[in-house]
Order: sequence, then structure tokens, then C-alpha cells
Amino acid sequence: MTTIRKIKGEPGTLYKVLFVDQQGHLIVGLTEWYRVRTQQGPASTRDTYLACLLPFFAFLSETGCAWNAAPEQVRLTLIDFYRKRLGCLIRPDRGRERVEVIPTRETPLQESTLQVLRSALRDFYLVMRDERLYAFPNPLTSETLMHLKHLHEQAVANAGAPDHAGIRGESHEHTRRLPTAFLRYPKAGAWKPDLRKELTDVRTGIHRVLDAMLACREISCREKAVLELLRNTGARLHEIVLLTAGGYRNEGIAGQAQVVSKGSLGREIKTIYFTHNPRVMRLLTRYLEHIRPHWDRKHRTRFAEVDNTEPVFLTERGTPYSVKCFYSHWYTHYPRFRTLCPVVFSPHDIRHLFITEFLIMLREACGAGTDHFDAERYQREREAFGSTIMGWRAAHTIDVYDHSRDGEQTLQVLGLMQQRLAERRYLPEPETPAATPPHAPTNVPPAAVVHHLPEAENETIWLHDAETLAWIKRMQQLEP
Repeated sequence: MTTIRKIKGEPGTLYKVLFVDQQGHLIVGLTEWYRVRTQQGPASTRDTYLACLLPFFAFLSETGCAWNAAPEQVRLTLIDFYRKRLGCLIRPDRGRERVEVIPTRETPLQESTLQVLRSALRDFYLVMRDERLYAFPNPLTSETLMHLKHLHEQAVANAGAPDHAGIRGESHEHTRRLPTAFLRYPKAGAWKPDLRKELTDVRTGIHRVLDAMLACREISCREKAVLELLRNTGARLHEIVLLTAGGYRNEGIAGQAQVVSKGSLGREIKTIYFTHNPRVMRLLTRYLEHIRPHWDRKHRTRFAEVDNTEPVFLTERGTPYSVKCFYSHWYTHYPRFRTLCPVVFSPHDIRHLFITEFLIMLREACGAGTDHFDAERYQREREAFGSTIMGWRAAHTIDVYDHSRDGEQTLQVLGLMQQRLAERRYLPEPETPAATPPHAPTNVPPAAVVHHLPEAENETIWLHDAETLAWIKRMQQLEP
């Protein structure tokens, strides 16, 4: 879908990468965006956005539309791009200055990728505006919707109050999420964790696979350190892989590290904690003292000599470690241990495992399953977990994982039933009432239940309900 070429810049120059079209003309906008984006945020986000931008810029080159044209012209080109290149249907909403993009069977991208494409386009024009290289408002933002959002913010009761004050008309998160995008996608269902991966047998299987990989001699100490950090901190993979020396030192605080989180724009503002697991510290110490020095291009033997901005993890060639490199090792070794877990899982599922097991332990600590369950403490501490440990900006994000606990027992019972069916063990049929012996009295109430003690005592105990007791009392009154 793209005819744009990527060329390496001259060493020592400002531009390390240049982009040219099919005719060999330099694409100034994309080259400038890439240069600025190299200094902002993680490289993985930049590369993902670049992959989405390349087809659009190829389309601009084919149609002759300039990337820095007025918003009206850029929007018309965007609509043609979605129709002709992505096979989407377009429904205009002229009253709100936006269009709805509807994927079809001919659309080569998944809905999640379309979302990333829109984010990439919006990010490109935001960067160009900040660099004063685009003289117009962001064409991916509806000016009408922005004005309506501004009016709404003014109408919110006690708009300046924080959420915890309890007097604001609506939460800041709700206000922030008011739509302002020119391109609108059909509202998809909210993401939910895979409940099957949260059941006991799967969680045990994931731990079993990780333990086997950590015991495997063919897997390097670097990959083992990353796996242990994933399991003990619940961090995202890129947060661990792109850890810097300064973030690991964390101003001398042992057992903690500062990482670049999602949406932090390259700033190390999230703290991960691994103080209480000595295995993590041993793996990291072994890697930093015995393995990393062999891969250091500057031949430094002491980690204290490494600059704060340099990466903790290196490749065998001495280049910065990457998420792509980790996945290469993961798919090499993981298939050997896949049968140890009932379902296939990815490194990102280790993050979900961490959240699930923390919530289970927190519920137990708050007295779940007893008459003394402290619901207020559970609510308070799970929100603190979301903001402090996971680094979520929205307090309600934890609800997605907590609600998934509701159906866990149902799936466990279903699994037990299916196991019994596989063993030809069926639910017992209702017992047929025994025939009444000829010598038995005919006035015995059918509701009575008989329990026999061991044969040594040969005694019968009657467990009566209210109706049976009333019958016994009437029979006693009839006796002479």
C-alpha cells in the first residue's frame, strides 16, 4: 500500500532518516515528524504510527494533495483515502462537522488498527502544529465539536473542583472524553479480559510455563530477568524492555525503578516495585555484572559507569534491546513449553495475571467469603493499586478486571460438569420411593425422612418438618 522509501541520513546530521516518494522527492512533513518523534515518547509508538502514516502519505503523493493544505482539503483527501484505499463507508454528519467511518468486508485493517491509524494522523498534525510547520487547526479535530466541548465545560457545576470533593457536576474523566474528532468510528464494545485465562487452572499453567522457561539453560539471563519483572510488577513489556540505567538506579532506591509508561511522552514517571522477590534482584545483578559488560561497545565493566540515558538491556551486538527482539526469543522458546498451560498466552497476558491474582489476594485480605468482608477497605485499596502500582489515570479502569470475577465460579462449575460427563459420571436420577411393606402402618406421613444409624445400634431417627410434627401430635391425641 506504500511506495515511500526510507533512506538513512548522513552521520552527524540532524536527520537520521529521510523519506522520499516514488519520484525521489523528499517528503518534508514526514521527515520532520520522524525527527521530532525520535525525541518524544518510546520508539515503539513512533514506529507503529509511522507504519500507519506511510500508506496515507503514499496516497497524498498519488493524488497530488499537499500534507500542509488547508483542513478542508486534507479532510476531503482523508475521505477519499478511507473509501478508495481502505474500502470503508463514509457517513457525513454535517451538523457536527464530522464523518463516521464504517469498515466493510473489503477493509484490509482490523477495527483496532483503524483506531491506531486515526491516532497516528492526529499525532502527526499535532506535532506539526507544535513545531509551527502547519499553519491551520488540526484537520483531525472538529472545530464545532471543540467549541461545544468548551461550552459544556463552562456549564458543568463547580467545574474547577477536584473529583474527590464530590461537588463537581461530572468527573474530569467524563468531561475529557467528550468527542472532538473529525473521524468517528462506530462505537465498539468495551474491552474485557479473557475470563478463561483468569481461572485457576490457566493461572497455574501460566506460572508453570514461566517457571519452566526460567529453569531452561538455553534461555539467556536477559530474557529471564524480563520475564521475572513482568510477573512481579505487572508492567507492560515495553516498560521493562526500554528500562534505562537512570530509571533502574532510581536515585539510589533499591527494589524500585522508574519507567516510561503509556502516554507519558517519554518521561520516566511510573514506578515499578520488585523489592520482596530476591530472584528478581539476583537475575538483574547477574545480568548487569557478568553479561552486559561483554556486550557493552565501550567495554565498561561497572554498571555505575553507564550514563543514565543509556539502556539497561542490550543485544549481543551492543545495540539497545527492543520489544521486537524479545518477541523473537519468546516465539523461539515458548512453543516448547506451551503444553504446560491449558490455553495459549502472550507476554501481555502476564500483566493480566498479575492484576487478577492481586485482586484475589486483596479480597481474601479484606475477608471475602466471611461475615466480616470489609467492602470499603477493598474499594479503597484496589483503587490505590490501580493508581500507584499500575499507573492508571482513570480510577474506574480497575472495574474491568474486578467485574470479570463475577463469572469465574460459573465457568468453574461448567468445567467440573464437563469433566464428569467425560468420565461418564452423570447427575443422579431422583430416587424411586421404596414400596411400603405390607405390615407397615398406612398412616405414616410421606414427608418424613428416615436416616439410619450404623447397624450396631439398629435405631431409626426421624427428622421432622412442621407438618410432620403436627401429624404426630394429632396421632398422640387419638391414642387411648
